[in-house]
Amino acid sequence: MAIQHNIAEGASQYGIAFNNAYYRIVTAAVLRQRGTDPKFSVMIDLSAYATATPNDDTREVDFKRYSANLADVEDASGSTFMDKCYAWVMAQDDMDGSTAV
Repeated sequence: MAIQHNIAEGASQYGIAFNNAYYRIVTAAVLRQRGTDPKFSVMIDLSAYATATPNDDTREVDFKRYSANLADVEDASGSTFMDKCYAWVMAQDDMDGSTAV
């Protein structure tokens, strides 16, 4: 699974737009926090590429890091943890208009 989303020229570190950038989750980690409520959170890192077929040498055109409450990710739609992470990311304001691919 991946996410396609447009990166506007003004939001791009390269000063150009990337239509249908290909985002994939590169890290999804559950973190336990001491003395806080909620106690568990999820760190989700996304890398975006200008191609749908990146390889190990393909450079990213964007990077995003999200922090979410574990319960919110678990409440997202999907049959696996990663599916739920992708669904949660797509529901964020800065990913409005994204599509699953």
